[in-house]
Amino acid sequence: MIIQFKKYRDKQSTLTCIRSDGTRTWDKLQVDFELHDLAHFAIETELGFTNAFYGLLAKGYNIQDFSLPVEQRPQALISKNLPVESLQTEHIANLLLIDHFQKNIGSDFIDQLKGMLKEDGLAFPEILTQERLEKINNSFEELISKWNALEEEGMLELSFNLI
Repeated sequence: MIIQFKKYRDKQSTLTCIRSDGTRTWDKLQVDFELHDLAHFAIETELGFTNAFYGLLAKGYNIQDFSLPVEQRPQALISKNLPVESLQTEHIANLLLIDHFQKNIGSDFIDQLKGMLKEDGLAFPEILTQERLEKINNSFEELISKWNALEEEGMLELSFNLI
């Protein structure tokens, strides 16, 4: 799947995903939400997750499906039905963003994540080692740099080939 982030200065940026069968889904992004979606990309590609945000989009769900009122969402995208990888990724992405803004990626990240996941009754993804976390963080920071370097109407194109 091809993932395209298009940058605009005076209006909302867009996210477009073009699936291998040629179908696509796209939406305008909330202000500064690009970083959250870039974090998802770094996490899902490094951990090989195929059942989180981009994997679900590649399987045919639409970006807008995730923001619909609960009663209008596809059954598979209601929180209690989401794949564990999807829920784990959301926690990792949120913590990664906090650490990014605090410039504080560190050894306590994994301990914090374990606590958050335990509170929500989720297993810790054993594939997430300190080494992998560093790779995720480096990839995330590189993606942010590329995004920030884009001119008006510039596009950041990524390839998600885990499916």
